[in-house]
Amino acid sequence: MKRLAKHNQSIRSIFGSLDAELLQSAVDLDSIDDILRDCLSKEEMREAGSYFTGQLLATKLVNSFLAPITLNSIVLDPACGAGNLLIECSRKLGVKSKLSKTLLSWGKVLHGTDIHHHFIESAKLRIIIEAINRGVEIDCNLEEALLSLPNIKVGDALSVTEKELSQVTHIIMNPPFTTWPSPLENYWGKGKINAAGIIFDKYIRLLPKDSNIAAILPDVLRSGSSYHKFRSYVTTRIIASCDIWGAFNSKTDVDVFILSGYFGAKHKNKIEWHKPLNNYTPLSDLYDVNTGSLVAYRAPEEGPLHPYFDLKNSPAGKTVYKETKYRRFKGKVFKPPFVLVKRTSSPSNKNRASATIVNIEHPAAVENHMVVITPKSLKVEDCVSLLRVLCSEKTNDFLNDRARMRHLTIGVIKDIPID
Repeated sequence: MKRLAKHNQSIRSIFGSLDAELLQSAVDLDSIDDILRDCLSKEEMREAGSYFTGQLLATKLVNSFLAPITLNSIVLDPACGAGNLLIECSRKLGVKSKLSKTLLSWGKVLHGTDIHHHFIESAKLRIIIEAINRGVEIDCNLEEALLSLPNIKVGDALSVTEKELSQVTHIIMNPPFTTWPSPLENYWGKGKINAAGIIFDKYIRLLPKDSNIAAILPDVLRSGSSYHKFRSYVTTRIIASCDIWGAFNSKTDVDVFILSGYFGAKHKNKIEWHKPLNNYTPLSDLYDVNTGSLVAYRAPEEGPLHPYFDLKNSPAGKTVYKETKYRRFKGKVFKPPFVLVKRTSSPSNKNRASATIVNIEHPAAVENHMVVITPKSLKVEDCVSLLRVLCSEKTNDFLNDRARMRHLTIGVIKDIPID
């Protein structure tokens, strides 16, 4: 964090500057991610667990609030980092003629916490520069300006109490995407789970009635099979809409979505986590779907010798008539004909469901990074029909709506429409 401290010092040095370009660059929401990547080591970035919201996404998030941000609002970012989202929120607020009066009014509205004091310092400095960019007259020194933002402070997002949130009107967040241990008690997940889900859960348990919430969340929370209880719980707590965004930014290989709404009384609300499909036949009606059972690095090479399929000998869009690999294996094997689908899959792929037909004579062992789809009819022509479905644009669209993670789940594959 030492290099971040130096960056903060450079922001301090431009306080009172007449260089409009320099002032504007300090609050550029797109460039700060690059700056912080230069300032922080990979370990520090991993520890912080956050990536900094660019302009388009920040604008989209702030505009997703159902109630507008005004000078009567109290806006909290519980994991504010260098302040991008708070800066974007400040752009919904008016300014006074003087810097001191502007910051006094903004300071009552803008609240934020982060466990890293250098981030808090950066957030405050940049909000002050944002006010200066709005044309106010500088009538106080920098230290006085910093004291005008007392509600942006070092703190742990998970230590907040219901009383502390009682006056909050808007929660905005881009929480860490790393994994943390589950809080366990009365919880929807066990073991290591996504930190963004933990923080989001914390606030929807404590928010006052009618407060607004808008969050950038990793797609695993929207589409991961292990997070169905998270989605069920969220549905009981808030009235909200889900908006797929796509890749967080060009340097972060995570797709995200925006979840925005408000906290209400008990209600019957169905959040549409993905586009509803009506009157369709899911793949699982006509096919059995299983994960390959051979974990190559762990399974001992013992037992009968079987044909063996993994990512390397499963050519996309082809039919394999002759085995090319063998391996001894005691576990579950699969009787052909069947279709193999690679579990690793990104929305950037031309064909999300990369598939291979296996039509050999003997049962085969399949590596666990593959999904095995066997027609209930046991007919190879049904494998051929399925391959056409899996290679279609319709299936790509379905998968890009349902699962923008970097892998396909059994549940999503079972739901692929086949007519």
